[in-house]
Amino acid sequence: MPRILLVAQETGGVGKSTITRGLAEAVEDLAVLEIESVHRLIEFRTAKTGNEPGSVRYFPMRASREAIEASGGQAARAELDDVINALHAVTGPTVVDIGANTSASLLGILADEAPVLREAGIEVGLVVVVAAEAGALADAGKLLHAAKDWAAARFVVANAVRGVIDPSLLKRVAGEATLTHLRAFVLEPEARSVLDAGQLRGVPKLDRAKLAKETSPAQAGRILRDLTAFRLAVMEAVKPAALWLIEA
Repeated sequence: MPRILLVAQETGGVGKSTITRGLAEAVEDLAVLEIESVHRLIEFRTAKTGNEPGSVRYFPMRASREAIEASGGQAARAELDDVINALHAVTGPTVVDIGANTSASLLGILADEAPVLREAGIEVGLVVVVAAEAGALADAGKLLHAAKDWAAARFVVANAVRGVIDPSLLKRVAGEATLTHLRAFVLEPEARSVLDAGQLRGVPKLDRAKLAKETSPAQAGRILRDLTAFRLAVMEAVKPAALWLIEA
């Protein structure tokens, strides 16, 4: 039974794409669907046909205000049709990286579509990424509640990138969902530049000798250690969700 995992949060900048990248590192040949106004997962191979394993298929969002008004609102209703069609066509583990301000719309549609997918032998799960701010916590609670009747599994990743999240609030928001944590990392500018260039999948390919020439032997060692630790921490944070994806 193919499984789909939605990575969601209405609030931007909480690390949804980082979690998607971690899942792609943890699950071999994972198909990725990206719903975003700007294509961010550019280090992946672009899907040439359908939901191609090991590649990313990009769905630009959202419908422009002009298009929505010109169509009497139909443009807004139909803008996720291609995504829904792609979900019905999955044949293996698939993750969907949902851009900010789109999660609630997609989950609303899936309230009707998820049971149909289930009948077709496709299960849908949800990962909600939270950070230490009221908006992200409130949105997380709403998304988890919206999916409680149809999501086959629900996960919460608490990303400490914006500070420590109050444990009692986090527990209340997560409820029965599986909760994991991604600790905050402070990367020096050079390490951040290296990470931005290749993202998580570029870390194992880093050449220490080349880095040493570009920086220094000591700094090259720090960069490698920091990025390796970061990559492993992300993969550990997504481990329960990744295992769910491949169980079937």
